[in-house]
Amino acid sequence: MSPRSSIVFHVNSRRFQVSGRDCLRTLAEFLRREHGLTGTKVVCAEGDCGACTVLCASIHQAVGGRLRYQAVNSCILPLYVLDACHVITVEGLQDGAALHPVQTALVENFAAQCGYCTPGFACAMTALAEEARREGRTAVSEKKARNELTGNLCRCTGYDSILKAAQTVRLDPTRGLAERYHNTERIREFTELSARSVAIESGGVAVFLPASLEKALELRKRLPGLKVVGGATDLGVLVNKGLESPVAILSLQHVAQLRLVRRDGGWAEVGAGVTLSALQPFAEEQAPELGRLLNVFASPQIKNRATMVGNVVNASPVGDLIPFLLVSDADLTLKSADAERAVPLDGFYRGYKRTDLRPEELATAIRFRLPSAGSLTRLYKASRRKDLDISAVAFAARLELEGRVIRSARVAFAGVAPTVVRLKELEEEWTGAEFSRALFELSARRLTSLVSPISDVRGSREFRLKLCRNFLLKFHDDVRAEVAP
Repeated sequence: MSPRSSIVFHVNSRRFQVSGRDCLRTLAEFLRREHGLTGTKVVCAEGDCGACTVLCASIHQAVGGRLRYQAVNSCILPLYVLDACHVITVEGLQDGAALHPVQTALVENFAAQCGYCTPGFACAMTALAEEARREGRTAVSEKKARNELTGNLCRCTGYDSILKAAQTVRLDPTRGLAERYHNTERIREFTELSARSVAIESGGVAVFLPASLEKALELRKRLPGLKVVGGATDLGVLVNKGLESPVAILSLQHVAQLRLVRRDGGWAEVGAGVTLSALQPFAEEQAPELGRLLNVFASPQIKNRATMVGNVVNASPVGDLIPFLLVSDADLTLKSADAERAVPLDGFYRGYKRTDLRPEELATAIRFRLPSAGSLTRLYKASRRKDLDISAVAFAARLELEGRVIRSARVAFAGVAPTVVRLKELEEEWTGAEFSRALFELSARRLTSLVSPISDVRGSREFRLKLCRNFLLKFHDDVRAEVAP
């Protein structure tokens, strides 16, 4: 089957076909400048403020033959990642002459002042309402509203009226967006489209969307310079800031083999296409500390696109997930058209933004050890904002004890070196030692010889060192009640 030379997506039920350089444009730009859908606002252009939020449903997330709509940041999404997707903007929420229940709740609770952020809130709240309907809930709790609206900022209302609006949305159990916009022909078309690869080689660009892992690996071998894209949450920011402008793209969104997450004995395996929102229920059940961290890792808009493997391969020295993976003995599955290898994450990073990934390889999955009975794991991060912010320092530790004796120790920090690091010298000192406050206080005093943070906009060197010391002591204080007397 020959590849397609264009991408296809729908916006508010209207079909679009895009090819050439246009497929590199952001969704927000496409909506506003080309089609007058100016309810979608752009403020930060980084996926931080939520003013650009729209609803997006991919054929790969369809449940029971119905598309599942999730909130996404349109300002950082290139059009090529929307192939076989249906997008609903704030203009598409209204049902004929009737406002959507979310819009009605916003009006009735006076939940807008200048109104610039309101369309983004309306779309994010609609995604929240859609989730509540799917789960059979009749209302949205304040806690749920606070958690799910972390990706939307407002400088006027003080948020109280917005939170009240979210809690008073009248949920119709029979007619949500999935029902209103259900179209069997759309489902059929999207299913057929996603099974056929895309190869756009015109207008000075080369954009490939392979329909299988085999095709992806063939492309990686033939064209090793292609920029590999998963969720595009990091790349979209870099493009908007003018730091990158790739025109040769390998997008993995249609590769079904990468969307698997499973437990294998005492290990978890997460495919490169598994989004953080798809991973979260699994994590909450199998690795509760990871599930808790994901609540503050990013906004729903980001988690609906970003992947764990993408966070790892991005190689940020402040990657929030990497400390957990290091203390969980994670390894990456790296595949090429001719070979496959498993690389321990501890040896994957070669320096700042440098990894052991070869030009012809793709990172297809990551495996990590799940918590065992009696193991103690904690994950912490410090940032200026609690939610949706880059860490100044992130910390992970995992202990296995026999009585009060530490039999195995893992400690990792982010934000203290050019890469996320394990403190192996500290681990060796702890192994075989008795669990005690004195041990942790000694380790905290020695940290200045083990880590080398720098000063930057997120904190001074001294501040980061203090955080590291405090995290070590906090870990002791948090878990001591679980240690045998």
